[in-house]
Amino acid sequence: MRKLLVGMLLGVVVLGAGRAFGEERQFTVVNIEFEGSKVFVPSTLVVKKGDKVKVKVINNIKSDPNQHGFSIPAYNVTAVVTRGEPASVEFTADKAGIFPISCQLHPPHVGGQLIVME
Repeated sequence: MRKLLVGMLLGVVVLGAGRAFGEERQFTVVNIEFEGSKVFVPSTLVVKKGDKVKVKVINNIKSDPNQHGFSIPAYNVTAVVTRGEPASVEFTADKAGIFPISCQLHPPHVGGQLIVME
């Protein structure tokens, strides 16, 4: 079970190749606490440049505080997610690169990355 959970924590969402440019990509990202560390699952999102990205964010951390953030500064994406109240963000991936995802409320702990491929 522990190996499965660790595998999930390190999971990468990879989208299929050979698809049309500018498609809609939907993700559900869950903020969890595992052995004292707060993490996003999945922690890496992969899209193509031009895709419209929709992310549903769920705060499933049982310990306080009951609010955490979800932020992709390169895309001006910011949401505050209260435990039990999912939030959604949308943006168009209009520039390629690797961009950090973080909790803007508590920067040292929750993180991830958005990979936008050409």
